[in-house]
Amino acid sequence: MRLCFGDNRDEMVKPKDVQDFLDFLYCSSVLEEKTFLLYGNLAEKARMPLVKALLLHIAYDSAKHAAILQGIGKSIGNSKVKTKDCEKKLGETWGAINDLLRELTRKEKVQNGDLPSILGELRSLESTMGEEYYMLVELKTLQFMTNEIREKYNVDLVDLKDILEEMIKDEEKHIELLATVTKILSSPKEKEKENTPVVRYQSPDSWARPSE
Repeated sequence: MRLCFGDNRDEMVKPKDVQDFLDFLYCSSVLEEKTFLLYGNLAEKARMPLVKALLLHIAYDSAKHAAILQGIGKSIGNSKVKTKDCEKKLGETWGAINDLLRELTRKEKVQNGDLPSILGELRSLESTMGEEYYMLVELKTLQFMTNEIREKYNVDLVDLKDILEEMIKDEEKHIELLATVTKILSSPKEKEKENTPVVRYQSPDSWARPSE
């Protein structure tokens, strides 16, 4: 995922920069909604209660991020980009989320042995999103947008940056939580449980399917 508007802080902010900024916020909020569905879907199908709980923790953070990004964007103006065009804005990250969602919706359950590779992809995703939000905090465009928000809501740049920096900290925490899940799954006792047949019926996932 790459910010697709100019980030030279010595240049004057142009209308196109503002529109690209709004488009990025919109697409990022949709991406966070998809991430919420992904973690929720994975939690629903995971076998261990603690693993489910940690994945749901990340899921709810992603839903929170989606709401924050959407709120910031709508406070400034309206994005003109369509959801179907967000892949061009966010690139590989958008495709990776959709691929994982499609993979999970085809599964009725997820074995512990399948999780490590999925968790590795999720750690990479969280790292990329944290980097992008950090870049967003540093942009001259954000300072310009904050002037608009301050006039409407009496919220200054420091307040807005604090909110975004909390999101960055969340992404870093998510990486730690995913490492914890990986550690849990790698314990000898859990590997032994994984090799024990499970005969009871596992109900299908109830989370919404991803939108294309």
